[in-house]
Amino acid sequence: MTFDHRRFEIHTGAGFDSSRLQNQALSHPFTQQVDLIFPSNEFFENALQDHLKTPRYAKGRISLSEIVADSASFVEKYAAQSGLSFLSAGSSSEFSTREEDIWCIDPRGVLTLSVCKNTYDGLGLVGKRVTFGKGKAKQGDGRHVISIPLYAKEAESPKIRAQREAALKRWEERRAREMGTSSWNVLAFSNLESNSSEDPTTEFQSLNKDPNVPFEVKPVRCQRNVLKEVHIPIVRLTTRPQRKTDEEGDWWETMEEMFEWVGMAGLGATRLKANDRVDPFVAVYEPPASSQIGNVTHMQWTGFIRPAFVQSLITFVSHHLAQSPQENGPQFLSITSHACSWAPVSYIPHSAKHQVRTTDVKPPLRDPTAELDDSWSLIMTAASHEQSQSHAGGEDRCTWVLVET
Repeated sequence: MTFDHRRFEIHTGAGFDSSRLQNQALSHPFTQQVDLIFPSNEFFENALQDHLKTPRYAKGRISLSEIVADSASFVEKYAAQSGLSFLSAGSSSEFSTREEDIWCIDPRGVLTLSVCKNTYDGLGLVGKRVTFGKGKAKQGDGRHVISIPLYAKEAESPKIRAQREAALKRWEERRAREMGTSSWNVLAFSNLESNSSEDPTTEFQSLNKDPNVPFEVKPVRCQRNVLKEVHIPIVRLTTRPQRKTDEEGDWWETMEEMFEWVGMAGLGATRLKANDRVDPFVAVYEPPASSQIGNVTHMQWTGFIRPAFVQSLITFVSHHLAQSPQENGPQFLSITSHACSWAPVSYIPHSAKHQVRTTDVKPPLRDPTAELDDSWSLIMTAASHEQSQSHAGGEDRCTWVLVET
């Protein structure tokens, strides 16, 4: 495995109190899969199951134009108090992630539309063209992104609000003529923890506009798998050396080996087996040089996953590694998160989270129809005395390393 340094960002940290770790999940508002991989440890796994609540999400149909028309009430009642987020999934009887026109409402209370050229030309709203590459490719295919802060209703003139609401209503009327329905399939979650046994998402059934398709609350699916008798790396993380040095090249190679192992463990690859005897002309894989034989536990959550759950997983893991005796926890863990590839917004810059209602820092433009992978992977290791000091070889130890696409 070789990192394309143009497509990846890598960060390291010496302490779990890093603001990056504390806000990592909040930067990624829409997640569809989370993988937790660690050397099997019964004590840690029991503690994890006792701590984490099974997250839930909802499916249903709503009218976008009605939400925008009543945006101030919507934000006050739902987005601000409950952290409610929506992601559209087509308009047909079946939920679909392959639609030309997609929208979302993220935890900030911002509505983002990603629409094709025909829809944009007919809407009459001002957006930004999505373009990538050079030459003709930089002209794009006419896709535009339109951002509408729902909470800013009181700061806008009545004329602007009326024009926008009329444009969205005409759009849904046109969709009704062409597709037979004006409402949208949506996935929804509340980003706040609930103290009751019932998920707060059930409170939003009043938004459902199709009595034949009621809001359905579903649990995020969790699967557990154990890989037995596999090569497990002995993880010793170090900070990134000075750039453009031989030490940096060796460091990148070590990181590539580690994250390659994480990826293969997530796939349950037989190449990790201690007794693997594959023909080297068919497949070549060498585990990290410093490794041992043992069992690995892989836990995977799939569904429409709220950032609060992912953040609680990061927080629990970091606290456990920092505070538990060595025998009560694994030597290292990895958390890998995959964003909903069809979401118009997949990343909210770090400085935009401290204030829920802000659009000062714009999320990067993306084309949700391109089906590009948008993920991050975090490796964390238990802090020890030798890791808190400079190594004899001059390497500074750290406790986590994060790679983002």
